[in-house]
Amino acid sequence: MNTSSSRLAPHVEHVSAKQVAARTLRLRLDNVWAELHAACDEGQVSERVHRLRVATRRTLAAIEAFRDLLPTHRAAWFAKRLRRIRHSAGDARDLDVLTERLVREPVQAAPLMSAAGQGARGRLVAMLARKRDVSRLPIRELRETLAAADWTGRTEKLVDGIARRRGRVPFGRYARRRLKPLMERFFARADHKLRDAAEIHRLRIEGKKLRYALEIFSGAFPAPLQAKCQESLERLQRTLGDFTDHAAAADRFRRWSREDGACAERDALTALRKAEDDLADKARQAFAKWWNASRRRQLRRAFERTLKRRTSA
Repeated sequence: MNTSSSRLAPHVEHVSAKQVAARTLRLRLDNVWAELHAACDEGQVSERVHRLRVATRRTLAAIEAFRDLLPTHRAAWFAKRLRRIRHSAGDARDLDVLTERLVREPVQAAPLMSAAGQGARGRLVAMLARKRDVSRLPIRELRETLAAADWTGRTEKLVDGIARRRGRVPFGRYARRRLKPLMERFFARADHKLRDAAEIHRLRIEGKKLRYALEIFSGAFPAPLQAKCQESLERLQRTLGDFTDHAAAADRFRRWSREDGACAERDALTALRKAEDDLADKARQAFAKWWNASRRRQLRRAFERTLKRRTSA
């Protein structure tokens, strides 16, 4: 599991939920700001864009987890900007992954390149390079816009607003209350028959929300049970990720093949789309075989046991 500085120390069952929320939001918003600057610098931009995307997702999860402890309008301001960052970083990251598969991983990309034809390789690589450069522009623009809007000052005001909230709820009680509906929503989605790509994507999103919430609330639950749930959700994400990556790539190739300027590469793009569709279908079948009723029941029981038990202080 990818830990970060925003991970909570264990055994915070009786600490005020407001205190945990303030610390978590400060760390995560500061982390997004640092990663946004890093993603705009020269150097390992691809990895930085990936880290920025993950940082925004974790911070949005924290806003959702502690939403009733946050100043409403300030939380809404950050949520809106974080979604913009996530969208921009997501577009750039998807192009990075696709480029790496086509260029830097010749063994894995062999079915795609043979489908495209070697004669089209240079043109496709050049096209991807142009699209990657363009995908970075919104990230840089967001950095300038958010700097002018005083991101760091707004972070301080959000954290101060948490401290001024009335009442004191122990973190352990708060964590169990907030995690339960997320768990129920995930399993309601998991028990549906996954008929198409959209339903598989929705399951993956619910799984991510539950996994990030479990990470946020980890200090309130017994470590062995929490780790088991986390590992199962991470494996679910990896298994679903193969399908969604191929499906997303197929959709991109389909859209690019229909662009006015794609005449020279249209046949290659169509061949690549078909290859990605085939890979997505194989990944979907593998997931359906793995995600059986028995596995779902085991994961549900693990979560139910986790919610019933407290940490040993």
